[in-house]
Amino acid sequence: MEKHKKLIRVVCMLLAVMMIATLGLPLMFAHAESPAEKLERLRKELEAIKSDISATQGKKEKLEQTKQYYYAQANNLKAQLAAIKEDIESKKLSIEEKNAEVAEKAASVEYNKEMFEQRLRSMYEMSRQSNLAILLGIDDPSGMLVFAENLQRISQHDSELVRRLGEEKVELEAQRDELDAQLAELSAREADLNNTAAQYSAAIQQADASITKAEADIAAQTEAEAEKQKQYEQAQREWAEWVKAEHVDFEYNDKGFAWPIPGYTRLSSDFGTVRVIYGKVDVHRGMDIPAPAGTPIYAAADGVVSTNNHWSYGISVKISHGSGLATIYGHMSSRVVNSGDAVVQGQLIGYVGSTGNSTGNHLHFETNKNGVPVSSRPYLGPPWA
Repeated sequence: MEKHKKLIRVVCMLLAVMMIATLGLPLMFAHAESPAEKLERLRKELEAIKSDISATQGKKEKLEQTKQYYYAQANNLKAQLAAIKEDIESKKLSIEEKNAEVAEKAASVEYNKEMFEQRLRSMYEMSRQSNLAILLGIDDPSGMLVFAENLQRISQHDSELVRRLGEEKVELEAQRDELDAQLAELSAREADLNNTAAQYSAAIQQADASITKAEADIAAQTEAEAEKQKQYEQAQREWAEWVKAEHVDFEYNDKGFAWPIPGYTRLSSDFGTVRVIYGKVDVHRGMDIPAPAGTPIYAAADGVVSTNNHWSYGISVKISHGSGLATIYGHMSSRVVNSGDAVVQGQLIGYVGSTGNSTGNHLHFETNKNGVPVSSRPYLGPPWA
């Protein structure tokens, strides 16, 4: 029984060891990041952060423009609402005045109608009296006729007056109804404008919230950029130390230059060649190596880069190799290194072009010693030496 337990413990231990070993395999075979790879990774990450900051700033600017647009629209609405409110108050005042006129006209109609009815009743009563002529002091029939005509005229006048006052009252009521309709239209317009103003206010609040978020994002991205910049600068220092320790001592070590554009060795002009350019005698300072546009150009030796756009050399790269020795690569179409970069022999630095004072695609390869152009041949080895 005891042996059986020991066997179980041994098997468990073996299984545990195997599991640990299995988990460790990816670490054993993982690719260790070199200083150059780390530098490139951090450079890309830094560029990505900068791109994000630029995009967020662009977004913020658009949001601010949107906010200003809604502010302008809201201010315009305020002016419209103020004008409509004045119109509404004016219409209300006009309606009050019109109501007063209608009431006054209605009272006048009622009064004249009542007076007309009273006259009619009086005339009717008088017409029924048999001794009407005696009571009125009329001595002949012609006087009676005149009296009847006068009564008829009074009746017609009163009837016409009541009719005309009634028509005036109806006209005033129509005017009041028109004012009521205009007031209703203005009130509806005011409600629409208030609704639009509320929408603009909501849009401004939303823009404010988005701007605040964008500002927070920019602050976070800027902080991340600063941290990444520190990491990148540290990686640059590590890369420079690595290059210095492993690849170049920044003192020329006589191991020779590598040919800068392999596969293209024909020279169209050598160092010291006397030429006439633009009517002037010129002594060539380096080697001209014709090659198609876009042909890769490589560093002839380890060193530190400085770059320059020169009217004559065009897009160019200078690499200082130590001990006063430097190489220059002119007329490039583009370069892939920057000032301060440490490069190793055979590293890509740019591409053949025809920039600057050039008559065709080629590389101007020049060697300087203490700032003075010298032949590159002694540094290239056979077959150039």
